[in-house]
Amino acid sequence: MTTELVLLGTAGAPMPVPGRRGISSALVVNGRVFVIDCGRGSPSAFAEAGLDFTRLEMVFLTHLHADHIGDLPGLILYPWGVRTGAGGPLAPIRVYGPSRPAALPAGDATFHRQTTICPDHPAPGTADLVRHLLAGYAYHLNVMPLDCHMPDAGALVRAFDIPTPADPRGPALVPTTVFDDADVRVLAVPVTHGRAVPALAYRFDTADGSVVFSGDTTVDDNLIALAQGADILVHQVADLAYLRRHGLNDAEVARMAALHTDITQVGSVAQRAGAGELILNHYLPPDPAAISAEDWQRRAAVGFTGTTTPGHDGLRRTLPPPAGSDP
Repeated sequence: MTTELVLLGTAGAPMPVPGRRGISSALVVNGRVFVIDCGRGSPSAFAEAGLDFTRLEMVFLTHLHADHIGDLPGLILYPWGVRTGAGGPLAPIRVYGPSRPAALPAGDATFHRQTTICPDHPAPGTADLVRHLLAGYAYHLNVMPLDCHMPDAGALVRAFDIPTPADPRGPALVPTTVFDDADVRVLAVPVTHGRAVPALAYRFDTADGSVVFSGDTTVDDNLIALAQGADILVHQVADLAYLRRHGLNDAEVARMAALHTDITQVGSVAQRAGAGELILNHYLPPDPAAISAEDWQRRAAVGFTGTTTPGHDGLRRTLPPPAGSDP
């Protein structure tokens, strides 16, 4: 048995850029495929990585910003026709993610909404999201079976909200067990990502080792506790100084600092977690030409005694690593 990590896309922020797909990762455990976030281009990246859509079992969403969920419809709908076997439709893809927040976050004088979209239901959770996606694609789902042999659309997907405390920013939290079987255990814990509440980090434990995905977060004690002793910590990074030099004002930079972990801080996060390898992900700025991989790596490694790797689209890691191989 092996566990393989594949970075499908590593760009932060919704705006498409050349050279990096949107944020998405896959973990393959004993042939079973688990996807973490579904940013721009993730279905194509999934196929280009040689992953099997009939082996896709679960999708885990860290939070419901568009750059993390924009291609969830495609990941569910594009391979619909192949999700069948001798016994009929395959088991539904399970989508796990944040629950509905207790209330729609308020703004302030500087950062505020002008229009509230869907005012009768303005802050959906993951189950709501998937239900609305199916409703939005009802024409396709209802008409396609009339022209092609398709599996039962009613067996295509199931969505689950992960329960979190009403105030996830309080004292240290016990992780929620999202899934647990003979191959893999998945834990989740809320992390701090500005007004996006809840936002989640995930830990996957297998017989081969452990991989933690930070999601989008500031330096967060719940994440550090979740990642204790992890073989791999996949962590988002932002260069706030770069953003300031390229046009953000003081208020905008301060708000970004409440959303993301600066590149100067991430090494100490990995060190406090005792992670074996820190893999950088969800780059902000996302443009590969803005900052070199070497520069990201050099600054992230400060304060961390493990291995620091600048992630890139298509990067693969196998756990446990082959004997005698370099990480």
